[in-house]
Amino acid sequence: MQLNQIQGGASRGGAALMLGSGTILLLLLLSVLWVEQLNVLHALAFVMAALGLFAGWAKLSEPAYFLQYDEKGLRYFHRRGSWFLPWNSFLYSGVPQLEQKKLSYIAFKLTDYDSFLQGLPLRLAVRIMTEQRALYVEAIRQGCNSGQCASELLAEGENFNTANQQYNGIKAAFAHRMQRLVNATGFDIFVPVELSEADALNLCKQINQARLQCIQNTVT
Repeated sequence: MQLNQIQGGASRGGAALMLGSGTILLLLLLSVLWVEQLNVLHALAFVMAALGLFAGWAKLSEPAYFLQYDEKGLRYFHRRGSWFLPWNSFLYSGVPQLEQKKLSYIAFKLTDYDSFLQGLPLRLAVRIMTEQRALYVEAIRQGCNSGQCASELLAEGENFNTANQQYNGIKAAFAHRMQRLVNATGFDIFVPVELSEADALNLCKQINQARLQCIQNTVT
């Protein structure tokens, strides 16, 4: 199987935004030579142009591709690192939902926590837990019949054990989150996407077909 790369939307437009904002900022700086005193509109324009430069830089810092897969498995790219899923470490991918409302993610149902957790960078784990906290809190809330168990479930354990490995600290907290998310949604790992529902479903279908093909080729 050849390398397949899925382009992310977060990095698009970064160069154009930086160029446009930089041009406006330069014009504003030149205009200072022709005016005796800056007014509120000038100051506001300076701020907006500076924010545009920063936003363009932030977009350019995002990976051009957020997913890639080949015969070995699937890799997710984030500006803080990447994680890898061998094909035999998950059952399928899909578009998760809560209260029958589809979420802006694609997700994965794992069969092997060790193959994922052992290669998970700590910086990336912390960032994912921060970025996906709202998803986690909502999943916990959905699982509480009385509405009073959220604070208890949000307390993450210091240790997590699989059949072959013991984890502590950040990876233990991440693993506990995976368990609670899978109980609420049926999926362990979540990847945010800027795709329509149809495109997200098609991407999951594409991934599942590639997984099945690679596993069958390995077995035979």
